[in-house]
Amino acid sequence: MTRSAPPVTSLSPNLDFLRAVAVLLVYFFHLFITTGPRLPDFLAQFGVILFFVHTSLVLMFSLERIDLKGQRLFATFYIRRLFRIYPLSIVCVCLIVLFQLPRAPWWPWSQPDVSTILANLFLYTEFTYKPVVTSVLWSLPYEVAMYAVLPFCYLAGKAYGIRGVLALWGLAVVGGIVQPYISGRLGLAQFAPCFIAGVACYFMGYGVRRRPLPFWGWPLILLAAAGMQACGVYYEYEQVSRWALCLMIGLTAPFFAELNRPMLNKGTELIARYSYGIYLTHLHAQWAALVVLKDQPAAVRYSVLIALSIGLPVALYHIVEAPMIRLGARLAASLSTTSAPIIRPASSERALPAPAETAQYNRGPQSARSRVGQAPVSRTTKTAPAPTSAR
Repeated sequence: MTRSAPPVTSLSPNLDFLRAVAVLLVYFFHLFITTGPRLPDFLAQFGVILFFVHTSLVLMFSLERIDLKGQRLFATFYIRRLFRIYPLSIVCVCLIVLFQLPRAPWWPWSQPDVSTILANLFLYTEFTYKPVVTSVLWSLPYEVAMYAVLPFCYLAGKAYGIRGVLALWGLAVVGGIVQPYISGRLGLAQFAPCFIAGVACYFMGYGVRRRPLPFWGWPLILLAAAGMQACGVYYEYEQVSRWALCLMIGLTAPFFAELNRPMLNKGTELIARYSYGIYLTHLHAQWAALVVLKDQPAAVRYSVLIALSIGLPVALYHIVEAPMIRLGARLAASLSTTSAPIIRPASSERALPAPAETAQYNRGPQSARSRVGQAPVSRTTKTAPAPTSAR
């Protein structure tokens, strides 16, 4: 598919919607635990695996932009990821340890030793059996580990197309099945098929394929995926259902029209932008408002909850996240050698906990012609109007 018109700069409202749903599922799951009635555990797990699919898909666009500009693929990608995920998590871990904040509103404080603090700072707790200092931190070591292999997945997809990516997904499923019999330290294998589902979504043509289905089918797919997760938990096939639902989301996402409701678009865009901060800070916002202030009137407690739930992520985004993203981009650019003409300026990034970028999903015109589902020389798009809320 080729594009004859100049590139259109736009965001994907459907991916903002997906990320907003993911972080809100985690937020309200923990809120209900804090306030009393507990929602089914699979809802929070479902939110996290939506993050995994979303992150790997968006990072395929990041790798594409690096590739199109002729930069060093691996060095540029790794530097940008390092400055994307680590600064805010390090700040949060330091504040939790310094002020002895609890792991969660319902979890008492316990003093971590030096090795535990280091494992939390550098995000390798899951691989050394160290406890996390905040409950939501468990997923970030898997994010970091997948960053190491996503460039290889991108190159495999370029070489072999969607069939090659589906073969990788199948191998990842086999790895997930045999992993418990090898080592508990290889827990990443349980989530690798979820990440690769996002890679499959990219090579199925997300953003370049014609979208014949209306938007309302997209939330129905997510509801069906949640139902699959619930059934998998009930019938004790949680891993299999998790892998299958992620692949279903990845293979169907390219076919749905973009959300086109200006107010909803803007709301999901804002939630997606600040989602990494929401993910990392919401437990302590809930703790401060609903546990520390438990003797205050409900109006006071919930006013503080709203203020902290919004204020902390927004403040941390502008104080920590955005400056560190820009610094990482500058450092990556200074270390990269350009072997091809620059196609377009680098796009800005946005938190995605797994954090990913504010992706500019429409790409510039290129000379090579490619078909969705096959291994392209380079990936191109059709012209599409920017959504009303695009910036």
